[in-house]
Amino acid sequence: MDRQSGDLVELGGGWSLWPWFCLRAAGFPVDLLEPLADPRLAALADDLGTAPEAEREAAYRTRFDSAGVALGRALHRAASDPLVREAVAWQNPQALTTGFDTLLRRDPGTVSRTGRHRKTETLVTSYLHRYCAKNDTIGFFGPLRWGRIDPDQPLPVGPTDDDTPGSRTLYLEGWALAALGRALAPPLRPWLVPRLLPLLRADGSSLRIPLAADVPLDPVSAAVLAALRPGRTAREVVAAVVAAPDAPTGDPDRVWAALTGLHRARRIEWTLEAPADDLRAAETMRAVVAGVDDPAVREPALRAFDRLAAAAGGVEAARGAPDKVVAALGTLGTVFTELTGEASVREAGALYAGRTLVFEECRRPDSVVLGRAALDPLRGPLALLLDSARWYTAAGAALYRRTLRTVFDRLADGRADGVVPLAELWLTARGPLLDAPDALVRPLTRALHQRWERLLAVPEGVRRVARTSADLRAGFAEVFPAGPPGWAAAVQHSPDLMIAAPDLDAVRAGDFDWVLGELHPSYHTMRYASWVDCHPEPEALAAAMAADLPGGVVRIGATGAQGGTATRFSRRLLGPADRRLVFAPDTCDADPERDLVVGACDVVDVGGRLTVRRHADDPGFDLVEVFADLIAGNLMPHFRLLSPAPHRPRVTIDRLVVNRETWTFPAAALGFAGDADEARRFLAARRFAVGHGLPRHVFVRATGEKKPVHVDLTSLASVEVLARMVRRADRTAGSEARVTVTEMLPAPDQMWLADADGRRYSAELRFVAAPSR
Repeated sequence: MDRQSGDLVELGGGWSLWPWFCLRAAGFPVDLLEPLADPRLAALADDLGTAPEAEREAAYRTRFDSAGVALGRALHRAASDPLVREAVAWQNPQALTTGFDTLLRRDPGTVSRTGRHRKTETLVTSYLHRYCAKNDTIGFFGPLRWGRIDPDQPLPVGPTDDDTPGSRTLYLEGWALAALGRALAPPLRPWLVPRLLPLLRADGSSLRIPLAADVPLDPVSAAVLAALRPGRTAREVVAAVVAAPDAPTGDPDRVWAALTGLHRARRIEWTLEAPADDLRAAETMRAVVAGVDDPAVREPALRAFDRLAAAAGGVEAARGAPDKVVAALGTLGTVFTELTGEASVREAGALYAGRTLVFEECRRPDSVVLGRAALDPLRGPLALLLDSARWYTAAGAALYRRTLRTVFDRLADGRADGVVPLAELWLTARGPLLDAPDALVRPLTRALHQRWERLLAVPEGVRRVARTSADLRAGFAEVFPAGPPGWAAAVQHSPDLMIAAPDLDAVRAGDFDWVLGELHPSYHTMRYASWVDCHPEPEALAAAMAADLPGGVVRIGATGAQGGTATRFSRRLLGPADRRLVFAPDTCDADPERDLVVGACDVVDVGGRLTVRRHADDPGFDLVEVFADLIAGNLMPHFRLLSPAPHRPRVTIDRLVVNRETWTFPAAALGFAGDADEARRFLAARRFAVGHGLPRHVFVRATGEKKPVHVDLTSLASVEVLARMVRRADRTAGSEARVTVTEMLPAPDQMWLADADGRRYSAELRFVAAPSR
């Protein structure tokens, strides 16, 4: 389906969906986890009750011992699986060598289940749970499918062969190339582009630094800063300064000295670089080097790029052989460190930081096509959710408008002209904007929860609540009054949805339900750079974005190459009318005539509305619109229908589950986590699960954990993962530690996506919704 014209697929209630969606599936089948569990052991533990009989306890202990042996053998098989090993090799080679290989060196049939051995089992189990039960793209092992909606298709779901072949693409991370650029920069600097750091402003004979006194500039430094332009190299800057009619000096050496002094004082950036969202930054940077006209400078730098490219090519060639992947990554790391003097891994131990030098993205050759019948159960409930998301952004905009007004008034107090540099407001408002937004957002999220709880009227003590969209719509406008969104980009929202059905045949027969994973208000979850890169028609995605936002919006300028967001998570699809808010030192492709460079902008009150402008004649941009990307990012994680409580039921609207059953406990309530006796701990864990009615498969998130973790409450290894998580939360948060348990839905027997061997895969569908036109 071509969407060059910006066509949408009608949903109803004033909303439509983009005709494309992303299908994210787990890298491995959920069936791989079954051998790690022992439902018979769990059943024996449940039968023991609170006062076990000696005979039953003996049977439990015997089964426990055999379960430990079976678990060891199952983990041994999984740890030796070449595909599993390759997945770990790509993600974390150290875990493969120090964890998986440690496990394999011990005989699973005779090994003693010491605490150290269980720790190794926990590491392997954690990777398996992530690879099999979570909808993560992990390079080749969790490939991305681009799907589409075809309203004329009679079947709800119809996998088809796409004309575009599948692909595996290797990318070098931006942070690694930024490090290489810094290492190579010194001799290349005459051919590189110096630029003023974006929070600073050159103002004649002084340099304006936010929240500090102006710094006087000598005449040569002032002339250098005045001569900086996008794309103008240092040699050209020197020539421009020397040739100016009012040149402060005719000596090029003095100009070079001024440039060097500004760089040492961290006033300018002057390095070999590429935009932070450039997936092929090495090619961009190499092209700059190739343009250097001094062979003595050019050739060593080109050889450095060639060495890095050859080492990355070795990783690419090692695909399919985990040991070779590890060796090739080691070689790449060695080459990188030799070239840069920096470590080849950053943020060691972090799961979602893009910490290695390379990553892979894969596009599967088969796509999924949804028909009208698949959307029918969604129409009513999803429209309600989208309406409430629009209200949420409007309320969020009002909240931030008041907060930013308070900051502005405080900074403007005493200024005769009432003008506040945007850089000063930016730094003063870092708390609610960047560093600690939760305290500001919390009252708004409470209001959202209260409104939905009023609508749903969830009674106490129940586990299942069913409502109809027709009944809820009757009083909906009173609770969520209709109105415009909070900012221009808030016309778009991204729901993550899952299909619960025993198999594809059941889906085609209409025997399925939808499950809401998350709804991301004013957030486009299909804009990730590497996802757009593997779309069959990326230009059509850009056209769709322009159609939704014809007037353009202000976007946060891409950043992250010096330690922030991983390259794969940088966002694309800037429209022709969009502008960028530039604040980060590594945003190197700013256009000051178009983009909003923070240091070059002011905030003024225009008719009661705070406006950002670049110069006195600039009509300006609404301050909330300028910060909209940040505000959306702060609101998004908190969009949920129900407030936290000791227990929340599963809530269904029509055939869409909008809230999965959830329990929240103080960490201290899971006292079994601290028991060193594994058999006794598993028994207590089962009593806890049965006592609270927990299902077998759950996701658990403890205080301090970034992401929820899958737990199978019939698995010794999984309970070990849970116990360690609880103990970690207790150590870091003490009495404030909490553990949230959410039912896994779809459960493993409700996963419709299967391979040719019938093995089931967890999967989610990511959509983008926008108002109908």
